[in-house]
Amino acid sequence: MGDISIPKGATAKLGRVEGDLRVGQGARAESEGAIIEVTGRVICEGEAEFQGSLSCSEFSARGAWGSGGKIKILGDLKATGEVRVENGQLSIDGSLDAASVNIDKALWVGGNARADDFDVGGVLEVRGNIMGRKVDVGGSFKVQGAADVDEVDVGGSVDIAGLVRCSQLDVGGMARIGGGEVSKDVDVGGKFESTKPLKFSKIDVGGLATLGEGGEGGDVDVGGKFESRADLSFNSLDVGGLASINGNGRGVEVDVGGLLRVSGSLTLEKDLDIGGRAYVGAELRLDSLEVGGSMEADQIVARKSIEVGGDLKTVKGAKGDSVELGHGSRTMGPIVARIVSVGHGGKVEDVYADKLELEHGSRARNLYFREGEIEAGVHIEGEVLYTDRIESSPDVRFAKQPSRVNELPKPPL
Repeated sequence: MGDISIPKGATAKLGRVEGDLRVGQGARAESEGAIIEVTGRVICEGEAEFQGSLSCSEFSARGAWGSGGKIKILGDLKATGEVRVENGQLSIDGSLDAASVNIDKALWVGGNARADDFDVGGVLEVRGNIMGRKVDVGGSFKVQGAADVDEVDVGGSVDIAGLVRCSQLDVGGMARIGGGEVSKDVDVGGKFESTKPLKFSKIDVGGLATLGEGGEGGDVDVGGKFESRADLSFNSLDVGGLASINGNGRGVEVDVGGLLRVSGSLTLEKDLDIGGRAYVGAELRLDSLEVGGSMEADQIVARKSIEVGGDLKTVKGAKGDSVELGHGSRTMGPIVARIVSVGHGGKVEDVYADKLELEHGSRARNLYFREGEIEAGVHIEGEVLYTDRIESSPDVRFAKQPSRVNELPKPPL
């Protein structure tokens, strides 16, 4: 038997076809057994239906379509070559296995989908798992299982319920995945969410990014809001608005334009730079700290500088090589540093320093320093102990007169 044609609107029962199979507009092919096996190509001249699984060398559909023209396969489709549908849709109840897939409008797969390349103009939906080298979709891409695809490029939205393993995820609008690993870039224009732990190299999101169970990786760059609902390890975290980690954070550096909130500890190799306010529930350990507004932590240990424009609140204290507090800053907890500078109108509790400067109108509880300068209008509520030198304005109010000692009390941290 050679090539076979099914006329327009006709129905034919088929088993094995030695050659090509041509299917006319509105025709139907029924399987005599478990599968329709075509050794050559399957060519559809418009809408068609295959009642059963189908295997072939290549599958194509073209020609005049009605509104929402669709090819239906009530089983699996296996093609050793390309599957192509021009200006139409393809619906497969079972699984899809092909070398490449090119669909102008929409592709629905009820089972698993496997191909080197998927190129779909509108909608690609897979109820099982998808495997391939590249997925390129103009509209939406949805997978109910896992996705093992090297590159994913989608103009609209992505929704992958299972684990993802890919190198590149590029989405114009919204993306939600079930965790996994993206070895290179996650690039999403709008909103991104990973519901399970995610390993990543870089996350770049224009709006909102959420890691439902935390993750580990490289750089995070989010224009609006970033949230990790579990522990997070990273290289750099750069967020324009609000950043929060519900757990512990570990990385190299953090730059947040608005608010940073970490429920546990935060450990950085380099700097923390916050335009607004920052809260760390446990210890903050880093190279240097710069906060435009207020800073709150259980304890702060900086290898270099601490600069806080607003209030500084700690339970166990703040320690750095230098500590600089802005005008009107209110501080709770001891301060330990080589150099401490308190802006005018500021208020501190206990200070331990080699060199201390209190600007006019500031207040302090207890001061312990090697050398210090205290300007006019300062009020000291407790004791002042120093070893080398003190310079103070005549109108400084001391609860007790300063005392020169041979050795200062040991700092609390």
